Amino acid sequence: MDAHISLADVSQLVVTEIETFVVPAPRPDQLGEALPETWFAQQLDEMRASLIEPYIIEIDGDGRFPGSIPKPVPRRVAIVAEDDDIFLAYDPDPDGDFALIFKSASGFGVSPNRGHAVDCFMSR
Repeated sequence: MDAHISLADVSQLVVTEIETFVVPAPRPDQLGEALPETWFAQQLDEMRASLIEPYIIEIDGDGRFPGSIPKPVPRRVAIVAEDDDIFLAYDPDPDGDFALIFKSASGFGVSPNRGHAVDCFMSR
């Protein structure tokens, strides 16, 4: 973990994102119907229920561009939420953002979907 942010700080960051989340306004150029506000409320409730005391795991690679790195580079991330075999992790390097981690029989895999905690969680 980055020496500049503690596990308690990461946990507080996630809670703050949940509590300050604003449902995005429909865009004029979007395709299809906008998701109802009730969907967002349900997702936030599910996220709150999946929050855990953060802990550190080591994973291979960073998942930004699968297959682009010839050899996976181990990295340490903080798991902040668990939803079955999908985990939300804070990755302090290089951008200090969140990513989804998938657990399978062969280990952990990192989704290239990265960004804010709430956005990542809702994309699972």
